[in-house]
Amino acid sequence: MAIREGKWRCPHCGRVERGANAACQGCGATRDENVAFFLEDEAPEVTDEAHLQRARAGAEWLCPYCDTSNPAPAKKCGQCGADREGDRARAVREIPPPPPVPLAAPAPRSGGCLKWIVVLLVLGLAFCAGLGWLAFRETDEPVMVEALTWSRSVEVEAWQTVREEGWLDERPSGARVVDRWQDVRRTERVQVGTERVKTGVRDLGNGYFEDVYEDRPVYDEREVRDTRARWDVDRWVKVRTERAEGGAGDERHWPELRLGRNEREGGRQEQCLAELKGASRSYRADLGCARWEQLAVGQSFTARVQGGSTVKELN
Repeated sequence: MAIREGKWRCPHCGRVERGANAACQGCGATRDENVAFFLEDEAPEVTDEAHLQRARAGAEWLCPYCDTSNPAPAKKCGQCGADREGDRARAVREIPPPPPVPLAAPAPRSGGCLKWIVVLLVLGLAFCAGLGWLAFRETDEPVMVEALTWSRSVEVEAWQTVREEGWLDERPSGARVVDRWQDVRRTERVQVGTERVKTGVRDLGNGYFEDVYEDRPVYDEREVRDTRARWDVDRWVKVRTERAEGGAGDERHWPELRLGRNEREGGRQEQCLAELKGASRSYRADLGCARWEQLAVGQSFTARVQGGSTVKELN
């Protein structure tokens, strides 16, 4: 890992000194425990072997008698000669990288533009609220029954062979595969290696700093291919719809079915409609066949109309 020399500021005269200098070159004062090291952005990497050995020797220790900073290998204080007993070592600390500089905020719009934006927004909300109110608003309107119609339908299904396509492992039971090929089924995130990323620096407590790195995984999106197929399978398939229709005077009945070979009856549906004439428009109301049977052409009612188009009930 790269070693870089830091600096420190003399608390007595303010002179900035190299990290390797234990004493200020301006006033001669030695740095004490309150002096903090700092690293300039453009600090070069240390290549001198003597400086590297000093940096890797460990944090300085502070003499318990005169507070002088001493190199880690020193057994006696270089200032007062006291033995290294009960000393206090400088802290070794991790310094994370500075946070990224936020993007510049967009220039504020002029007051006039902002005013019009607010006005348009308010008008848009009011318009949407108005549409919602109109869509759910219910009104009462006099109507007359003009016509009554009914219809009944029956779906007819046939047992047929159909061709389908999908993933081979999802084919239905009994399917007969006629073709298959490879295709991309999904993508997945796969680790393809690692990269060394600088995560900060470490203050070594002796005027030097060490770059801190960590190995981070590198991922790539890879295609996962699988077998896709085309197959034939026998299914019940809707082939036609038989209908019976009539009016109020006709007996409601289901259409007569003539089923062929390999055919069967599918679902049934029934609909009873009342055509109503209002003051300004006509409506087609599906109120259910039970209510339809109670109506007669020419009768008058009060219709509950929702949203100006849908008849909810007749009173």
